[in-house]
This record gives sequence, C-alpha cells and structure tokens, in this order.
Amino acid sequence: MDEKKATAARANRGARGNKKGVKARKIAVEILTRIDVSGAYANLALDHALDKSDMEARDRAFTTALVLGVLRQREAIDQELRALASQPLEKIRPPVLNLLRVAIFQLNEMSDIPESAVLDTAGDIARLVGHEGIVKFVTGILRAYLRNPHKAGKADLEREEENSLKLARQYSMPHWLVVRWLNAYGESETLSLLKHCQVAPALTLRVNSLAIETEAMAAILLKKGIKTRVSELVPTCLIVESRGKDRPKLEEFPGFAEGIFTVQDEAAAFVSQVVQAAPGETIIDLCAAPGGKTMNMAEHMEGKGRIIAVDIHDSRLKLLRETRQRLGLRNIETRQADGRFFKFEGGADRVLVDAPCSGTGVIAKRSDLRLNRLESDLEKLTRLQTALLNNAAKLVRPGGLLVYSTCSIEKEEGPQIVAQFLAEHRDFQLEDLSDAFPPDLVDKWNLAEEAHSGQVMFLPSRQAPQGFYIARLRKSADLPETLHEQEPGGDII
Repeated sequence: MDEKKATAARANRGARGNKKGVKARKIAVEILTRIDVSGAYANLALDHALDKSDMEARDRAFTTALVLGVLRQREAIDQELRALASQPLEKIRPPVLNLLRVAIFQLNEMSDIPESAVLDTAGDIARLVGHEGIVKFVTGILRAYLRNPHKAGKADLEREEENSLKLARQYSMPHWLVVRWLNAYGESETLSLLKHCQVAPALTLRVNSLAIETEAMAAILLKKGIKTRVSELVPTCLIVESRGKDRPKLEEFPGFAEGIFTVQDEAAAFVSQVVQAAPGETIIDLCAAPGGKTMNMAEHMEGKGRIIAVDIHDSRLKLLRETRQRLGLRNIETRQADGRFFKFEGGADRVLVDAPCSGTGVIAKRSDLRLNRLESDLEKLTRLQTALLNNAAKLVRPGGLLVYSTCSIEKEEGPQIVAQFLAEHRDFQLEDLSDAFPPDLVDKWNLAEEAHSGQVMFLPSRQAPQGFYIARLRKSADLPETLHEQEPGGDII
C-alpha cells in the first residue's frame, strides 16, 4: 500500500462499521455539497462543519480525508460515473452525486474497507437524503462499478490522443491549467506538479518569536505527542509530522490560546522575511486579511512602530483583529479600503502587496480551486494586481521598499506583472533578496541566480511545499517625497 492509501486507511480506522462512521461520511457529503452549491472554500467549509460536530478526532480525520480526497480526484471519479449513470451527472441531485463520489473514492483508495461496508453505508446515507428509489439508484451504480471497476474512465483516456487531456483527467485538474503548465514548464515538471497537487500538505505552525523560541515550542508540543520538525526555509516555522494517538484539534494544541503560535505556510511566512520589517518603521500591508503576514511583520518589529493593515472586506479584517488580540500584538491598525485607491500621508518605509491571485501554487491545500478557477479569471486578476502595484508605488517613501507576492506559479501573475511595473516606474528597481534566506539554502535549492535578481518563483515540485512568487523592489531615494491625503472614512481600530 502506498503512502496516500496508508494515510487514508489510518484515518478510517475506528470509523467504519458504526454509527459514527456513517455520521462522518454524511458530513463529508454535506461539505462537498455545500462547496458545489454555494461555492464555499473547502477549508472553511470543513472547519465550520467539524467545529459544529461532536465527532472524535479519528472521525474528524476520516471526514477530512474523504472531502479532500474527493476534491483531488473528482474529475477522474466523475469519468467513472458518467459511464455508469443512466442520466447526465448535472441531472443528479448534488447530495446524491457527492454520496456516489465519496463511495467510489473509498472503493478506490481505502482498500481496508470491505466493499459490502461501503455499499451498506452508502445505502444508509441515501435513506437520509432521499427515498428508497434513491437508495436503489445509488447501490445500483456502486454494484455496477464493482462488477467492472476503473474501466469507463480508462477506456476514454486510452482513446484520447491529446496528452494534456489524459493528464487532466488522470489527476482531476482543469484542462486549461495542465496545458498552461505543459507550455510553461514542460512535461516532466508538469507531471511533478500534478503529483504534488494530489498530496495534502502538512500543517505548519509559525512560532511567535516574541513569546518563545522555536525549539522550546517543539519540545512543548512533543510532550503532548505532537511531533514536528523545523522548516528549512523559515526558522520560526514548525511542520507537524504527527499529532499523536489523541489527534487534538488545533485549538487544543498547547500554546494556541496564549498566542504562542499561529498557522501559516512556509512560503507565506518567507514573504515577511523578504520584507524585513524593523522596529520603529511604518509598514502598509495593502491586502492584509486574514493577517498571517501582518502578524509576522509585527513580531519582527517587536511591537514597536506601526503596521497599517488594509483590506476591502471588513469580515476578513474581523479575523485579522481576532488573531491580533490572540497574539497580543498592539502595533497593528486596520483600515477597510480598496487597496487600488488607498491613500496615506507621508509615505511608508515598506509596503507589502500580497495580491489576490489564481492560487495555482496552493492547489494541494485549496482543492476547491480545481472546480471554481477559470482561465478567464487570469485577465481580471492581472488587471487587479497591476492596479494594486501601481497604487502601492505611491505609498512607498523615497528609499523605501515594495514587496510583491502571490501564491500563483503563473508567470503572468509574477514576473510579467513586475516587468510591466518596472517599465512604467523608473524610480523602482529589483533588489537582491538572497539575504532573506537561511545560510546555504539558496545554493541548496539552486535559487542563487533568481534570488540575486530580486525575484523568486517557488515551485512546489522542487522546493517549498507551496508554489509562490516574491519580488523585492527598492524606490529611489533621490526623488522628492509626494504626500497623499488620508483615505476618507479610513477607520483606525
């Protein structure tokens, strides 16, 4: 059994063959349906549903494995279902369709579950979501699948001559994205990226350096059975390798309530290392919420100075303010404003634009992006990114720093955006960012040329577990400072 199947099997132990197991599967179906019907983010939908449930840790893990597994393999599963169902999938009620997806995922990936148990459980859940006709429909399709598994989708793949379609279906990825990756990175790299997207990333904790040292935090977690390792990229990040036999929820980790750590991916935390915020400075985070990078920069500033966290959505700023309170960081102000038009008098020492993007570098974590991201979104996103950068240029004082980042590996959202910006803003130039890396890591990851150039593209198939683009730009100190009026109605909280 490979590692992916072994993980799923471990998650399933203790859940199958009992009422709790049925409940876990039913909740998985409900979460998947919510994602389909309302376009909910997978991670938020999962967190919301699990927080409301009274399931034990094993059942919560099982539900999570089902939801994320189905999202990663949905296109391949749907290929199977199209050949088995007597009607188009679009005609099947979303709860019923997602019940079928969950069952086929179990049959494909959780080999320690008896086939009869999968069918029985699917029938039980079908009764909860419909009438006996639904039960017969669901069990009929599953029995047909068991008689001739994996044939329908594979036959189509074999008949398909275009390699990109084969890969898209095999890895349940949007065809347009596979084509883009093949053109940008070649077949070998694309295959590595696709395989990477099938594996859920480990939970990463960023330790609050104002409260505790990384090694001390790791020791505290280990006493509770939570095994971690220190990130190569960000010394304050701990990657969770095992939660122990009790598998506590994040909120139950020692130190969470006290603000000793927060959750943040390595590449996202690295952005703050590139910014290099210092005590006493004025920093603007132009697309701040939910605030991970804001908090990190505030910690680098040792609580001294001023961070202005800007976001267009007050609901997201609310999350930022809650995290700020939990971590005890007092030098963060929040402003609800559109980053394209936000104004600030006097100029900031450093401005961060962590721009909204396609998210193609974090699909392994955000499986819902496979479903709701379109190629046409790129044009709208690049216009937004350009407008944010252009306004950010006005907010940086002469001699100050501008950092631009996205969790995308599409060149239009990274190097091309920055090249266009530099052509239109002659008072900015890229600045070597190799000093943001721990010693020797630039060479180890073969990033010396990129880092010295002032911009880095992380590919999750090569380096960090997330795809990310980061550029550091310095504004000339020779130009007179331009003053800008305060944003009207900008509310300081």
